[in-house]
Amino acid sequence: MTAYVANHQKKKNLLHKREQELKHALSHGLNDSKLERAAGKVREAKLAVFKALFSQSSVLPPHSYEESDEAIKWINMPVSEIIRLYRAQ
Repeated sequence: MTAYVANHQKKKNLLHKREQELKHALSHGLNDSKLERAAGKVREAKLAVFKALFSQSSVLPPHSYEESDEAIKWINMPVSEIIRLYRAQ
């Protein structure tokens, strides 16, 4: 047994931070490359949350993670679609 205790809340906090960064970039009219970078970071944080939720609720080891339908949707979602989702909020 490892001495490391996973802190899944950190992943959720990071997702919230990345979402706020993207909303800030949208509201301040930053250039497209910065918007795309921020949207990519939101995607990475969202996928990390999916993995953390799997790890938290599964008896299987973390390396056996298989993407859910929602995770696959986020993996395949174009950056422009992520920006559009957050622009609509």
